[in-house]
Amino acid sequence: MLNMKVLDYRIISDANQVTVNKVRRNDQESILMVTDKDGTQRESQGLVGHYSNLMKALVAIQRDYVLAEGTDIQTVKEYKKSLETITSTLENKLELGEKF
Repeated sequence: MLNMKVLDYRIISDANQVTVNKVRRNDQESILMVTDKDGTQRESQGLVGHYSNLMKALVAIQRDYVLAEGTDIQTVKEYKKSLETITSTLENKLELGEKF
């Protein structure tokens, strides 16, 4: 079972799929918290998607990172830089020994 955190992304899995969620933040950039009906506090998250394997999930994170609301990319050079940023962050945080 996967249970990873990379930046605002939460990657979890079960026997059938890999799920990627992204935490929600308020205007002050703090992570929003919600209270379950049993009183437990947890991060407020939005679904990025469900994927058949980790590599597809990582590609989805790259796509979300550069296309998400609040991102303002105006040139191909800025797009490339954003992709390089998220790719290197994923490689470092997940200790991927090779490029994906």
